[in-house]
Amino acid sequence: MSEDRVSTGIEGFDNLIEGGIPRGSLLLLGGEAGSGKTFFAAQYLYHGVSKLDEPGIYVSFAENRETFLKNMKRLNMDFEKYEQAGRFRLMDLVTVTEKGVGEILDSVLAEISNLKAKRLVIDSFSAMAQAFKEPIEARVVVHTILGKMVRQAGCTTLLVVEKQSGQERIGLGLEEFVADNVMILRRRILDDRLVRELEIVKMRGTRVQQPVLLFNLNGGFKVVKPYLSKDWQQPSNLKPVKPKSGFLSTGIEDLDELIGGGLPPRSYNVLEVGATVPLSILRLVRPLIIQALTHGHGVFILPAMGISARQVKEGLTPYVRTDLLNRLVRVVDYGDENKEPYCVRLTGAKIQSDFLKLWKTVHQLHEASKKTVLAIVGFDTVEYMYGLKEGLRILGRDVALNRNIGDVRVNIIRPSVHLKPQLVEVADTHLVVDEIQGALVAYGVKPRTAIHDFNIKIREGTAEIKLTPVI
Repeated sequence: MSEDRVSTGIEGFDNLIEGGIPRGSLLLLGGEAGSGKTFFAAQYLYHGVSKLDEPGIYVSFAENRETFLKNMKRLNMDFEKYEQAGRFRLMDLVTVTEKGVGEILDSVLAEISNLKAKRLVIDSFSAMAQAFKEPIEARVVVHTILGKMVRQAGCTTLLVVEKQSGQERIGLGLEEFVADNVMILRRRILDDRLVRELEIVKMRGTRVQQPVLLFNLNGGFKVVKPYLSKDWQQPSNLKPVKPKSGFLSTGIEDLDELIGGGLPPRSYNVLEVGATVPLSILRLVRPLIIQALTHGHGVFILPAMGISARQVKEGLTPYVRTDLLNRLVRVVDYGDENKEPYCVRLTGAKIQSDFLKLWKTVHQLHEASKKTVLAIVGFDTVEYMYGLKEGLRILGRDVALNRNIGDVRVNIIRPSVHLKPQLVEVADTHLVVDEIQGALVAYGVKPRTAIHDFNIKIREGTAEIKLTPVI
């Protein structure tokens, strides 16, 4: 980390702001009640005192000493331990009055000097400002904090400010103009699910590529890293997952748990992929396909729009032997005649005859493998090739045959697919994969789940995908 940067200790955040907050600056942290401001501020201080030997001071105008220490200990931050070691100081100023503001600021400056503090948190300035009669008095205090505490003492300061819902300005509307850095924490509801977002409004001398980030309070304040394809090398292997009895694994252990164990035989499932998802559909379903083939299941694929049969083969070849692919995989191609064993050519002219061939091919895979067949069908392709009315006509028979034979169907849709309501209505499982502020997320509609973010780890060429609930 550069000497002119201060590490926040917020997982996934520092590397997105060139290593941390500019040293010796004032960071204004705004947000509504319950948005995570105190959690961020405490973690920033605790990281300094526990990991970097940077003494810190927490000035509280909103929460008394006992409550703060108790709450933080519950979050695995034992501030009392470092207070006893002389590296941390908690100033409980909940009962501040107008008359004592000047004396309080002098006390804070004295504590900074005595402790040789490198980090300071004032939580919250909004509570302190209630003691002032006029906004101009608050402006003087802000300049005092900025001028003396930050500039002269070299103490990187975090000023917490309350932001009311629907209100554009932060606090009294003047703090943001004198701060070097301004960040806002927000909570919003997406499909009746909680989403937490951090907006970097400004940050002195810092190039900010992603101004709004998804964050999580699960096990600490963590920023969900935006998905960048260039950051992920092509793995040479995928971590195997042991399937639960009676289920076909999705290839992602956490996802199996999320939907009740995996995909059971006779199930008709929907995977909805958002329009802005930064990962190709083929890469999304590849763990599922490889998992099925590893355990001897046949796989039939009618690719989603924009994916050819040859692309499917090329995407599987690094992980699947050619003889296994030719024996247990069949992929639809609407183009010129392809004589490779894995390819099934459909005309795209009449849905009845094409789906008869589809069902026949799945049955042949069933007979060849003597196991449940995984069939993946891109219904955006079906709708484009045959039209909405034809798709509706074939849907009932398609569901019945899948359930009668006992195979596993995964239908891939995009938000624009007109068949979506009917497909979702008959689905046993409906999973949504989407993008929020650059982060790749998933959540279940059937069964209903919280939003989870994807964490892709590659170790020695083997990729493992973990899902973490966003809370």
